[in-house]
Amino acid sequence: MTLTESLISGLVQGLTEFLPISSSAHLVFVHRAFGITGETLFFDICLHAATLAAVMVYFRKDIAEIFIKKDIKAVGYIILGTIPAVAAALMFGDKITEFFTAPAKVGAMLLVTATALFLAQTVSTRKERTEKITLTSAVIVGITQAFALLPGISRSGVTIASGMVSGVKAESAFRFSFLLSVPVIAGALAYKIVSMGQEASSELLMSPGYVLGMAVAFLAGLAGLRFFRYVLILNRIYLFGVYCLLMGGTILLLAG
Repeated sequence: MTLTESLISGLVQGLTEFLPISSSAHLVFVHRAFGITGETLFFDICLHAATLAAVMVYFRKDIAEIFIKKDIKAVGYIILGTIPAVAAALMFGDKITEFFTAPAKVGAMLLVTATALFLAQTVSTRKERTEKITLTSAVIVGITQAFALLPGISRSGVTIASGMVSGVKAESAFRFSFLLSVPVIAGALAYKIVSMGQEASSELLMSPGYVLGMAVAFLAGLAGLRFFRYVLILNRIYLFGVYCLLMGGTILLLAG
């Protein structure tokens, strides 16, 4: 992978990881466009690690508050919401990996994301909404996060949409969604590094492309978070649904 390819991959990852348009789908598209046929999963996870760092920086006050106040309920909800994704990864990991080489399936999953975002838009004006995450909403969001292991289904999109549908205000769903991403991404990164052993660490340290890609992903990720929150405040989440609909349809047409 060249430096140019790493830079573009990092930019795509950073901008799309937090916008509800599926970063994995875009990375699959970028890899195919560049003709990258080798092992890219570890590189993709490294990019996710960079955007994980962006989440922790952006939500540093929220994370600090949880620990300072020893908010056991918040920690419990995050753990509860993480369990479905972990279980799905352990049980269906091989089948999930197959999706990364099947553009038609990725396109179909983008249409699922679009549907979720349109649904979120329809409930966004309901008045009976809460600013606090409840046990029920934590479970619902956790289950939808498990489906986001499939490329094309946006993790941020379906988790925020499901939180809104369960009665949580958009900005609260936004906050919980990204706090929930911390253990999932960190766990995926740790698992992959352990499974690859010394090869993984050597590959990372010896490749300037990895460092460049991660740096770009981190900075673009911060920008993506700010932009997404701005769109939510404007109550225009449907715009991302339109994008996913168009991109998913295009991929399906090209794949056919």
